[in-house]
Amino acid sequence: MKRIVIFCVLLFIISSGCVTEEKPTMEKRTGVNATSSHSPDSKVNWMGHWLMDHDRETLVREVAQDFELMNPDIDVNLEYPQQIMGVRSREEVGKYIARMITTGDMEWDVVWIDDVIYQYTAEELGDPDWGEKYLVNFENVEGFKETQKSFIIDDPVYRKQTGGIIVGPYIEGYYYVIYYNKDVAEKMGIEVKQYGMTFGDLLGYVREVEEYNQEHNTSIATIYESKNYITTELLFQNLLKSELGDFNEAKEETGSAEKNAALLKTLQAFEELGMYDPLIDSHKNNTWYQTRHLVLDDECLFYVNGVWMYSHWMSMDEEQTRKMVPAELPVFQETDYYLGGYIPTWAVMKYAPNRDEGIRLLMFWSTPIVAEKWVRYAKAPTGLVGHLSTSDQADDVFTQFQSAITDRYGGNIHYSANAGYIFGEENRLLQDDLNEKIIQLLDGEMTAEQAYEEIMGLVE
Repeated sequence: MKRIVIFCVLLFIISSGCVTEEKPTMEKRTGVNATSSHSPDSKVNWMGHWLMDHDRETLVREVAQDFELMNPDIDVNLEYPQQIMGVRSREEVGKYIARMITTGDMEWDVVWIDDVIYQYTAEELGDPDWGEKYLVNFENVEGFKETQKSFIIDDPVYRKQTGGIIVGPYIEGYYYVIYYNKDVAEKMGIEVKQYGMTFGDLLGYVREVEEYNQEHNTSIATIYESKNYITTELLFQNLLKSELGDFNEAKEETGSAEKNAALLKTLQAFEELGMYDPLIDSHKNNTWYQTRHLVLDDECLFYVNGVWMYSHWMSMDEEQTRKMVPAELPVFQETDYYLGGYIPTWAVMKYAPNRDEGIRLLMFWSTPIVAEKWVRYAKAPTGLVGHLSTSDQADDVFTQFQSAITDRYGGNIHYSANAGYIFGEENRLLQDDLNEKIIQLLDGEMTAEQAYEEIMGLVE
């Protein structure tokens, strides 16, 4: 009954469009065509996301349809980046948003955005604080804070992703995992731990794969990797952070002697892994999007990436996807935190002609019924209030996994998209250098000591 009441209150807020954000004046809407101003039958131009991502796309289309049914005065014009600019690319979306701002031609009221797209736009504009100037701050939208989980509102790390403001609902939560192909594991006689995997366990699996290949004259890889999306960095980051043992220290962008020691230990661990040639032979030629199916083809045992791979694989081959099992990333020692995060998915352009309609759309996304659907469709957590725990209702391994991780770690989830978590904020740009060392170690091309000396030589 309580959930029904909350839902009704939220629907009232959505329908009334109550906002405290100051409305822009006509002078501020420079460059907007006069014909795009509000009419009795208004519309909202919405740049979508998740085209061809299985049930994630289904959810987007259902929300568009339901929003129109509940708001008959608003026509939803939904198009995806592939349709707008010919490609699904965060970098291109960032450039597109920057172009709208510089020209004043606000073609899209609601734009696809996350922490990566925000950064691309900042680079184009040369302004890390562009969001405060050109995006609606949803903290000033009446009723919004109550729709987001408390740690989203309370932890400044989320605002930091997007220039110090909250740009919209944190629909997408994600965990990073080490998937394994259960058919390959069974064929090799390897019993993989789904929960509580340690680095020692992982090292044992790597040895077993090499032994199997030698005995059967096969070339099944232990771990998938590509040249343009280094995902073994996720394995590296989780190991290093587990060695620290403190959540606040693990996510703080400051260097320390403890982090340097954890760095060396993790580099040494990767040197050990590299002794067994763990990476798929084609990794230096693999383009991620074109080769993300290789684990489905039984060419490797493990695949490190986010829970969103469920939607990718389901859109490619539903039957093959069912042999993939998500497992916790390995650790040096048990912790009460885990690698993952919560990100916004859309933002409203502050000076867009249909700004208020855009706000109403994103408030609709923030309702409990959408939260329930997201968790069920995407097999992923959400920052939205209202979804039920599905641990007692789970009918598949993906649902069971996201529920178990959510129950265990709660809001103690964090991922660092740059090297600042090791070397401090002033050394954020060392991530590419670190990724290069990670691959060289796994390929057996250098020692941990060499990698440590070279990377520390770059630290300011």
